[in-house]
Amino acid sequence: MLNSGITQLTSRVRKNFKSLRHYNYRLYWISQLISVTGTWMQNVALAWLVVTLTDSAVALGTVTALQFLPILIFSLFAGVVIDRLPKREIIIWTQSISAVQAFILWILVALKVITLWEIYALSLLIGFVNAFDQPGRQAFVAEMVPDEDVGNAVALNSLLFNAARTIGPAIAGITIAVVGVAPSFLLNGVSYLAIIVALFLMRASQLRTFTSKVDKTLKEGLKEGISYAINEPSIASILIVLIFIGTFGYNFSTMLPLLVKFVLHGGPDVFGVLTSALGIGSMIGALLVAGRQKPTRKFIFAFAALFGIIEVALSLSRNFVLTIILLVSLGIASIAYIASTNTSLQMNSPMHLRGRIMGLYVVIFAGSTPIGALFTGFVAEWLGTVPMIFVEGILCLVGVGLGVVYIKRKVTAIETKEVPETTGTP
Repeated sequence: MLNSGITQLTSRVRKNFKSLRHYNYRLYWISQLISVTGTWMQNVALAWLVVTLTDSAVALGTVTALQFLPILIFSLFAGVVIDRLPKREIIIWTQSISAVQAFILWILVALKVITLWEIYALSLLIGFVNAFDQPGRQAFVAEMVPDEDVGNAVALNSLLFNAARTIGPAIAGITIAVVGVAPSFLLNGVSYLAIIVALFLMRASQLRTFTSKVDKTLKEGLKEGISYAINEPSIASILIVLIFIGTFGYNFSTMLPLLVKFVLHGGPDVFGVLTSALGIGSMIGALLVAGRQKPTRKFIFAFAALFGIIEVALSLSRNFVLTIILLVSLGIASIAYIASTNTSLQMNSPMHLRGRIMGLYVVIFAGSTPIGALFTGFVAEWLGTVPMIFVEGILCLVGVGLGVVYIKRKVTAIETKEVPETTGTP
């Protein structure tokens, strides 16, 4: 009985981590874990640095906006470029520039000559780099593993992201307390070297490299990608839901502090526990999706709806333990949804358009962050924290409803066209 259980557990673990059997992806995953941990260290250190220098919420919000605004503006055009050039080379450049940005921050902070305007400029730089880096890394996954393992690889990427989100801030907190802010930027710069070295060590013969022909202008290439996304129901329906979930649902960084302060009336210790609960749920969600094959539309819509329902329930909770349970559940639903969405978009996109489709994904998911954060802030200021969370949950459900209506109408239209019209008596 014990041996049978161990065998089943071993089989399950192998299934959940099967993408790691591919040499290139294994290099990529391990190096990404190191690099993303460094990125989270820098995020925490930068926020602390801005608050220390200015004691201004506006300055902190401006830094966030500058990091995400270029993603909103340039990611669609970046998708066209990514489809035309080798993705590995693009990522080497973006990661190298990111490393330089981190080292510059380290030097300026260590020398105690850093100013707010320099932070703004470097934040804008990393935002521009991420406009190319994020869709590039998303599309590159499919070049390292076969189609049947893409879903598993995307889920493992979500797992490493959330593991790094747990580890990075903890290391940064200890580092800042012991030796100050500057070392976090240094360690982040060094962490980028892991992914850069890994990319150089990859076996080119095992990459499914695909680039589109440069037979169209940048504008024509962009139009081709958007047109495909709009006219392909399997992609359009998922993007409709993503617009609502990405804009109104994924505002954890804005929502959680407000929930702690104004609903649970807690302090930093409560905030830490709730953040950990969300992170634990996210890792569980990643493992849940890792064992699946290609996700179905019903699976994606179901977790999107569950996400909205849990947010509504969260707005009604006043109990600390119940809130923890709901946040763990929200973490599970959020990662199961977004990892499945990512996988589905990649699997339903032709290889020559994958960079552009993932550019759309990044624009909607990450580029909408400033819009969602502003919406959250204004609604919370106007109506209060509880109504804000409730409204955002309802808007997520509205998005799911619109996605379902859209796909039903498309299916009906297709079926109607396939049935020959008959008039009169034969």
